Amino acid sequence: MAPSQATEDYYKFLGIPQSAGTDAIRASYRKLALKYHPDRNPNNPQATAQFQLLEAAYSTLFDPERRRVYDLQYESIKRNSATDSGKNPPPPQSNSNNSDQLYKIQIAKLEAAIQQLRNREDELASQLAKAKKEHSISQVALGKLQQEADRVTKEEANRNSWYGYFFAKKQSEEEKQAAQRRMVDNRAARSVREAELKRLVARVLTTQSQLDDIQRRVREKVDERHRLQIQEMKRQQDIRLAELRRQQAMQREREERAREDAERRRKEEQAERLRKAQEAERVWREQEAERIRRAQEAERIRRAQEARYYEGKWDDGGKWDDGGIWDDEGNPDDEESSDDEGYPDDDILFRFWDDMPNRNFYREEPRQGASQTKARGQRSQRGQGPRAGSSTSGQSAKGPERRKSSCLHRAWWAEVEGRHECERCLETTRRFAFCCPGCHMVACAGCRDTLKRGW
Repeated sequence: MAPSQATEDYYKFLGIPQSAGTDAIRASYRKLALKYHPDRNPNNPQATAQFQLLEAAYSTLFDPERRRVYDLQYESIKRNSATDSGKNPPPPQSNSNNSDQLYKIQIAKLEAAIQQLRNREDELASQLAKAKKEHSISQVALGKLQQEADRVTKEEANRNSWYGYFFAKKQSEEEKQAAQRRMVDNRAARSVREAELKRLVARVLTTQSQLDDIQRRVREKVDERHRLQIQEMKRQQDIRLAELRRQQAMQREREERAREDAERRRKEEQAERLRKAQEAERVWREQEAERIRRAQEAERIRRAQEARYYEGKWDDGGKWDDGGIWDDEGNPDDEESSDDEGYPDDDILFRFWDDMPNRNFYREEPRQGASQTKARGQRSQRGQGPRAGSSTSGQSAKGPERRKSSCLHRAWWAEVEGRHECERCLETTRRFAFCCPGCHMVACAGCRDTLKRGW
């Protein structure tokens, strides 16, 4: 490819010295071809001209004959291009950072470069075939000239021999001059053909070298394209693997969130059940406390009524008002001796007398005098005899109930082993209960404490 301008400094453009070899020229060409290719500089309007200049420089300096002609003119070219040879092509524009677009751009460039190299390969192959054909034609022509020269030489040798001297036809002077001219023309033609053959051989070798270089570059481009395709396949595989990992991570996150939601709902349901159980227990405790309070209030009212009843039986003189059942000496009245109605139970009287110091009306004893106190003591002792002897079967049946109702339950309760039913709250105790020594009432621990406090 001939240069467009004979004034370009190809050595300076390629960045090599004038004595550089073909390897240095090839290496510089590859480097600058990647740098100045039009596909890599889409925004540079001078990219095509610079790449064409690079092609012209490579074609001229790589061809020995063209380089020799160029070297003869290099001194004048260097002087003429000294003023404007400092112009450098702009750096290539940066490509997109997007991997897909970058891959497509690189593949498109490689395809264009491969296609361009194949076109150049076809051109060089055509030139090589033409040079070989011309070389064959020149060889045939040179062979014919050589055969003609050999034939003339042989005829001349035959005429100069003894046989030709006696038997050959004598040549005239004109025939000798014509034969001499043919020999000179043949020698000149052979010289021209030999020089042409040498030139064609050099041309064939140069074209073959260029063709081999183009084929090698095509293989390199194809290998590079294959490498890019493998890289793209690996990148796509990495993208798919990353997407798969992301989906798996999202799936694990969804499962973890579902487990957390289920655990949260389970805890909420458990807390709700616990709250309801606690609320039910609270309601039960309130109801139980209300029941106990009502029972204690009823017991208190009953005891207050009993206390008022027994306190009302004493007259103002400190005597027991028996309703006419007992006479003044403490003996039962004949008319009322058979009727127990109106008489208090013995145990109730005994416990009532024992609890007398705690009652309010008994606090007035210092003002009543020692005689009344002594009389009450005698009346208490006297009450044992008559009641012991006058208790009937009906009164004995009412004794336990009266004893329990009048018992203050303040003594030490004995522990009773086994299963028992509380006579107060009707609850069943499984291991043990408590028994009052005064009234033999069986109660649980809670009711025992309540009864001992007098509620």
